[in-house]
Amino acid sequence: MTPITLLAEIHPLKDKPNIIVILADDLGYHDLGFQGSQTIKTPNLDQLAAGGTIFTDAHTTASVCSPSRAGFMTGRYQQRFGHEANVPPPQHGMDTSEYTMGQAFQSIGYSTFIVGKWHLGDPDRCYPTRRGFDEFWGLREGSRRYWYDESKSDKQGDPHAIEHNGKQVKFEGFLTDRFTDEAIRMAKSSKNPFFLFLSYTAPHAPLEAQQADLDRANQDAYVALVQNMDDNIGRLIASLKEQGIRDNTLIWFFSDNGGVCASASNVPLNGKKGIKFEGGQRVPFIMNWPNHVPAGKTFHGLTSAMDIFPTSFKLAGGNTTPRPLDGVNLMPFLNNKTTTPPHQNLFWKKLEGSAVRSGNWKMIQTQGLPTMLYNLQTDLSEYKNIAEQHPEKVNQLQNLYQNWNKQTVPAQWGEAERYVEIRRDDYIRFRDSGRPLKLNSPRKKKNKKTK
Repeated sequence: MTPITLLAEIHPLKDKPNIIVILADDLGYHDLGFQGSQTIKTPNLDQLAAGGTIFTDAHTTASVCSPSRAGFMTGRYQQRFGHEANVPPPQHGMDTSEYTMGQAFQSIGYSTFIVGKWHLGDPDRCYPTRRGFDEFWGLREGSRRYWYDESKSDKQGDPHAIEHNGKQVKFEGFLTDRFTDEAIRMAKSSKNPFFLFLSYTAPHAPLEAQQADLDRANQDAYVALVQNMDDNIGRLIASLKEQGIRDNTLIWFFSDNGGVCASASNVPLNGKKGIKFEGGQRVPFIMNWPNHVPAGKTFHGLTSAMDIFPTSFKLAGGNTTPRPLDGVNLMPFLNNKTTTPPHQNLFWKKLEGSAVRSGNWKMIQTQGLPTMLYNLQTDLSEYKNIAEQHPEKVNQLQNLYQNWNKQTVPAQWGEAERYVEIRRDDYIRFRDSGRPLKLNSPRKKKNKKTK
């Protein structure tokens, strides 16, 4: 794997496309109409998918929120700067020497906006307006209530509170609706081409929804959150059309990791948020730009959320970045100028566990468990561990991983040991089931030790 830099001509500002990245939070792989769901209705995302390209083998760089965002935001493996786990408050955050998408787009004259969840550090040094964004309306932390609540999320000074460029604000109504209102306002306010990162908290817990959304979701709050998010994405797209800028706006949509709650589904993938089966970090992924990105296309090559940065920056006329990127420009692959996959190999690492994808082969190694090896061409659901039958493939993937790992730095923070135990239990449950599990199915109770 050789990191790349970006080489492109600088186009006149007026010719540059607007770029919008829409990120869902903890969305199940199956839980959209175009992904196969029969129960969750997402007509706006289905239309976005039909008018653009769907990536079926697209992955985030982590199966949890903060490191996933760090990889996407920098276009680099976050392990290169030690951002392996969720950021522990209050002092830690993403390395401020890393170059963000916001900084890249500012460098070529774009207005840059972020609405919603940040989760790349609570300290002021990590604040979005210090990391490449002109305007921020959202929360520093990873989750919160969907309504204003001074007794909980909105206590004065709480990093879960909603802020506008550093000032805590009160909001009315449902948070997903308000995020969309602010995104529409920012898009309308921009005199330049803009880069907008719309980072929803939906459908992340707490699972709470408006009654009207619950009524059409059979009282399932997760389903209600997903469908409400789809409604709001429809509102945003309608606004772009009203402004006459839809055709010059590139829209990406994906989730930060796989689903986790009882109502979520990652079918046909095994696993869930937090672990490295495909259901942890293989996500729904759309790219849509009318008359530029192929419409009605399904792309099966191995793809990463890191590719959003170089692809978007190149299309915007970007030049080089201070550090080489691990993502690649996807346009030559979509336009059939090259027939190889965007990535032959992808790597994941978080504290005690790691994984490698090399073509259709997948290896997972985690503390306290035997090596797991799967051929996804014949076993997409990762139910049959064939490590013992293919020791040569295990050695090959271990060598690939070790060579990649030499390019990383130690994790800059860790987690409590209990989380290691929870993940180990999850691996065992999903590995040994041989069938789809409910994502939060009960763990076996352990015998208490006697003194």
